[in-house]
Amino acid sequence: MHREKKIAVIDIGSNSIRNVIFEVNGHGQYFERLNVKEVARLSSHITEDNELSAEGISSLIETLQHFISLNDHHEVLETLPVATAAIRNASNSDAILAEVRQATGMEIRLLSDYEEAFYGYSAIVNSTYIEDGYSVDIGGGSMEVTYFKDRELVFYHSFPFGAVTLTNDFMKGEVMTKEERKQLISFLKKSFKDLDWLEPHGVPLVGVGGTARNLVRVEQSLSHFPLEGIHQYTIDADRLEEVVDELVGQSSMQLGRLDGLSKDRVDIIAPAVTAIGELARYLKVPEFTMSNNGLREGLFYEYYLKANDEVRFADVKEESFRHFEQQYDVNPERHRHLIHLARQIYTGLIETKAIKPKPYEPGLLEGACRLAYVGEYIDHNNKSDHTFHLITTNDFKGLNNEDRLALALVSSYKSRRLLDQHIEGFPEWFDSKMLKSLELLGSIVKLVDALDLTERQIIDHLDVSTNEDGLVFHLQTTDTARFELQRGVRHKKHLERAIDQAIELRVEERGTS
Repeated sequence: MHREKKIAVIDIGSNSIRNVIFEVNGHGQYFERLNVKEVARLSSHITEDNELSAEGISSLIETLQHFISLNDHHEVLETLPVATAAIRNASNSDAILAEVRQATGMEIRLLSDYEEAFYGYSAIVNSTYIEDGYSVDIGGGSMEVTYFKDRELVFYHSFPFGAVTLTNDFMKGEVMTKEERKQLISFLKKSFKDLDWLEPHGVPLVGVGGTARNLVRVEQSLSHFPLEGIHQYTIDADRLEEVVDELVGQSSMQLGRLDGLSKDRVDIIAPAVTAIGELARYLKVPEFTMSNNGLREGLFYEYYLKANDEVRFADVKEESFRHFEQQYDVNPERHRHLIHLARQIYTGLIETKAIKPKPYEPGLLEGACRLAYVGEYIDHNNKSDHTFHLITTNDFKGLNNEDRLALALVSSYKSRRLLDQHIEGFPEWFDSKMLKSLELLGSIVKLVDALDLTERQIIDHLDVSTNEDGLVFHLQTTDTARFELQRGVRHKKHLERAIDQAIELRVEERGTS
C-alpha cells in the first residue's frame, strides 16, 4: 500500500486567508484533513492609491509563515498558494508577491477573474448532480457569476464588488436602513443589466463560498432541518427571500446570537446576502442550492484529476460511491453478488405480478445493495443503525437530500417499524406510495443479505414462480446453504409483508461440479 500524500491549498481572499490540507491515500481516495483560517480582511488594508498597505503585507506574511510551519509539521508534499481579488486588484500586486517570495520563499499564483470563476464552476460540476445552472461566489472584494450547461462552462463574469466593499459603500451604521437597501438593490440591478447573457433559464442558482454557506446554515437552523451537512442543500426561491430579509433586518447583536452565522461575518453579511438574493430574483431561479465545494476544492480537483489524466469526473455519483466503499472496507465482490440476487428477486416479483415496478426502484435497489449494512464496519450488532447514520451524515456528491435519505433507509433496512421511526423527523418528504417502495426494496436487501449470511456466495441463482399458497423462490446453490436458509426463513417475513403474499424458499443444490 502506497503511503498517503498531502497537498495544501492556500487561498488568499479579501476577507479571509485559508489553509486546507487534502490527503490522497494509496487507493486514490482524498479527504480534507485540516482546514484553518485567519480573518485578515486584506481589503480593509487597501489605501487611497489602491495599494495594499505595508501593514496589510506584513499581516499576510505573518499568516503565511504560520501556515508554512503547520504544513511542515503535517509533512505536506506540495502547496498550491493562490490569491484572488484583494491582491489581483491592488496596484502594487507585483511588489506584494515579491515581498512574500523574499520573506517566505512562497510563489503565489495570482488567479485571473476567469480562473477564479472557473475553479468555482469546476468544483460544482465535480461534486454535485447539477448539470445546468448559474453559480455565484461572493468574496470580500469580488463576486463571480457563471452559467454552465451540460456541465460545460458557457459564460462567466467577475463583478468588482464583494461583501467587504459593498458594506463600506452602502452601510453607514450597523444595520442596513431601508434607504440603504434600496440604493444597494438598484446598484445591483444596474450591474446585472450590463451583462446580456444574465437572463432567466429556469435553472438553479448554486452558491459557493462563505456567504452562501452562512446563509444556508442559518436557514437550516431556522427550519430545524434534521440532517447533517449543507452540501447540495436546496431551498426554493421564496424561502431564499425570507431568509435574506431575516438576515438584513437584524442588528449585529441579534445576528451574533443566530445559529449558523459565523462571528467574523456579522458586520458584512447583510449586503452580501442581498447580492445573492437579488441575483436569484433577477434570474427568476426556481431554487438556490449550496455547493460546499468551491475555489479550493476546484484547485485540488484539477491537481488530482491531472495526476489521473482526467479533465473532470465522468460520474460524480459513482465517484462518491467508490470513495465510500473504500472508506468503510466494503467487499465489492460480495456486494456485486447481492445486486445479482436482488435483481433476480425484483424481476421475479414483476413477472409474477406481485408488484408494479416504479422507474426509480432499480437504481435505488442497486445503490442500496452496494452499501447494504456498511455500518458493520463500526459494529456488527448495531449495523443497521450505524448504516443509517453513516449514509445520512455523508455528503454523497451527486445525490440530493431526499435521494440520500432514501438510500440510507433501504441500505439499513431492519423492519417497517424502524423505517417509520427513522422517517419521523421528515414528515413532508415521502408519501405513502414512496414509503411502500422503500419497504419493498429494504426487505429485498435484508433478504439477500440473509441469503449470503456466510459470505461465501453459495446461492448463485434465484427464480420466482407462483403456487396456490403464494410465491416460491427457487434457490440454486453450489454447496450446502444450511445457514443461509435458516436466516432466509427468518427474514422473509419482511418481504411477505411488503407484497402481502407468502413466500416459500426451495433449495436445489447443484454441487460444485
